[in-house]
Amino acid sequence: MISRFIFVFCVLFVTTVSAHISFPRLSDALLEETYCQAATKNVLAAVNPAVFPGYWSVCADGHGFGYGNSYPSLDGLQLADALLWLGQEETVRLNWEYVRTFLREDGSLPLAILPASAGQLLANGISVDSNGGLYTHWVIGNPLAALAAPTFIANTHILFAYKQDRRWLEERIEAVNRTAGQLMSLTTDEGRVRGAGYYVERPTRIDSDGVTQTHAVNAFEQAANLNRLLGRHDDADRFSKQAQKIRQFFVEKFWQGSHFAEYYSPEKGFIFHHGLTDSDWGAIAFGVATPEQKQILFPRLAHESGFYYGTMPAGIATKPETYEDWEFTHPDKHDLAAMGRVWYLMAHALYRENDAQNLLKSLHAVANEGKKNDYYWRERYHPDGKGSSIPAGPNTYCEYPANFIRIVQRFLLGVELRLDGSIILAPLVVDAFWESGFGQRLSLPNRELAYRFDCKGISGTYWGEQPLRLGVRLHALGGNVVSADSVVATPLRPLAQEGELLFIVLPPAKKHDPAWFQLNVGSSP
Repeated sequence: MISRFIFVFCVLFVTTVSAHISFPRLSDALLEETYCQAATKNVLAAVNPAVFPGYWSVCADGHGFGYGNSYPSLDGLQLADALLWLGQEETVRLNWEYVRTFLREDGSLPLAILPASAGQLLANGISVDSNGGLYTHWVIGNPLAALAAPTFIANTHILFAYKQDRRWLEERIEAVNRTAGQLMSLTTDEGRVRGAGYYVERPTRIDSDGVTQTHAVNAFEQAANLNRLLGRHDDADRFSKQAQKIRQFFVEKFWQGSHFAEYYSPEKGFIFHHGLTDSDWGAIAFGVATPEQKQILFPRLAHESGFYYGTMPAGIATKPETYEDWEFTHPDKHDLAAMGRVWYLMAHALYRENDAQNLLKSLHAVANEGKKNDYYWRERYHPDGKGSSIPAGPNTYCEYPANFIRIVQRFLLGVELRLDGSIILAPLVVDAFWESGFGQRLSLPNRELAYRFDCKGISGTYWGEQPLRLGVRLHALGGNVVSADSVVATPLRPLAQEGELLFIVLPPAKKHDPAWFQLNVGSSP
């Protein structure tokens, strides 16, 4: 039976979550164990409905960065996405609704929600709102100003793709558009998005972070796609045009001939002397760089070891020693570090460029660090100037484990849940995976897909109320594309080719009697 071979089942009795979850079979014992530990000891352990239904901490111990505090900007996406891959749709949906209650008329959302500090004065004259929301950063320069909107839009996007509830989206699209409007308000007429550091505070990256530009392009494209799905074509066109304006400014002005500027300073112009940076990863990850820029840039990124601080990916820049004091508006240099958020950008870019070896290398690096530390990770890994790193921040911070789950699903296994309900399986793995076989059970609302890949092709089962349009990328030697005329489908069904992907439509089926399918390369099964 397929389910016996493919799936590792665990019944979890975590402090706050009880669930029957199947984990992927990855043909790699270290990755399988790390995925399980990242889920059970970290991401699921951070969920605590005793605070409110839908609550999670950013630390597995529930206390790091404050009991009952929420961080909907960035952390909100990292954990929401990981929790959806772990089947926790209700938790993610309730958290989304909680965050929406803090949405202001101007579209702004808090970067943190600190209920116990409501109305209190923080550093540099910044106060927490009476509702507990921190809408302006206490670090001089107000970094993270452009972070909340892309996070909220992305969470709406992944929730709809997972849930496929059109009515839910129709009733919430105005909130999405309001946050997109706030992001528009940070954009200059020429197409440069302000807001200082996108996900870093120190260095502050005043006034336009390169990472902000590429995330903003992605956010406006996601907002456009959600509106277009609902037939709101005027809003969709408005957001698409905004994405294109930012993209054009970025590729024309941030490009420095061999790589992209890290950020734009009103006093000093474009800053690009810290080596390669996360701005470069973002340009590749979100498909913003032109083909010519990508041809110059990606080979440099792929062969650059400087993004590893010690053994940990990924640092914000390959020459961290070159930062100057004026680039920090706060005395410490806390974010001059390797962080899970940069690693995710790196992995995304490696996936787009089909670099399986470097993707696997990065996963092994993070897995080994977790194994050394009883499968917990720190918030930051600072370069020590001697080729190693110094762990810093809370010991149970969930950023690395959450991104481990996301990177395995989205890039190693290549799973994409599309807005139209179709599912894409386009794995990026080394030959050893194909030779041993790998797969998983994807349990989604009202449907489930179980599958196993190997050198011969893919086999699996599907049940659901609606037909499933499934796109797969099969194994081909030498980087070749498997064509539809070289694949045999069982039972016999039409195959459609779109680039590297082969599409097949699986029929509706009952849970107790799922539809079986098989695609074999080159011969009959």
